[in-house]
Amino acid sequence: MASQLIQLQKRSMALAGVVMTAYLIVHMLSNLSFFWPDTFTKFYDWYNGGVISWLVLLLMTIAVFIHVKAAIRIRKANAQARAVDYAKHDKFKIPALFVTLSIIFLLTFIVVHVIQTVLFDNTELYNELIQLFQSEIMVLFYLAGLFVLMMHLQHSLANVLQTLGKTSLTCHSLVWAGVMILIGGFALIPVYIYMAMS
Repeated sequence: MASQLIQLQKRSMALAGVVMTAYLIVHMLSNLSFFWPDTFTKFYDWYNGGVISWLVLLLMTIAVFIHVKAAIRIRKANAQARAVDYAKHDKFKIPALFVTLSIIFLLTFIVVHVIQTVLFDNTELYNELIQLFQSEIMVLFYLAGLFVLMMHLQHSLANVLQTLGKTSLTCHSLVWAGVMILIGGFALIPVYIYMAMS
């Protein structure tokens, strides 16, 4: 019974992760329209003009909640099932405290990012974005958040591949390449604004 509940939690976490990853891809591509100001403005005028942005925010909030809740339950179950830690590890083990702190930072980054976008003046979104990333602190905060997101995505997708029996170097290389492209797409805009428009 307990194992079935764990499997259900894993499926819930994976499904929520897939939804969030799909959103990240669309979000990154729409952000890259920044380099075409008219296209960027038209898209976000449409996106923020009705209820679409609020529906997407609600969906992502639910997905994050399900993902985090399932992760906590799985972690607790694993801790209870293994009273004694492994004596030997084949790979470098990241301390549990560091993992916890990185996840807390990632959640903080997401919350701050959402609050900033909600508080933006939608009629001046292009200029708001430029002003935001002219701040060195905000650029560093954003890049740090993207770095933690990159590590989380890589780890999560590698686990999914392992569950599916895909353990080849090619599969894991493709995961790394996909994650790097996604994170690079997000990082391009703040770095460009800070370096070229400050």
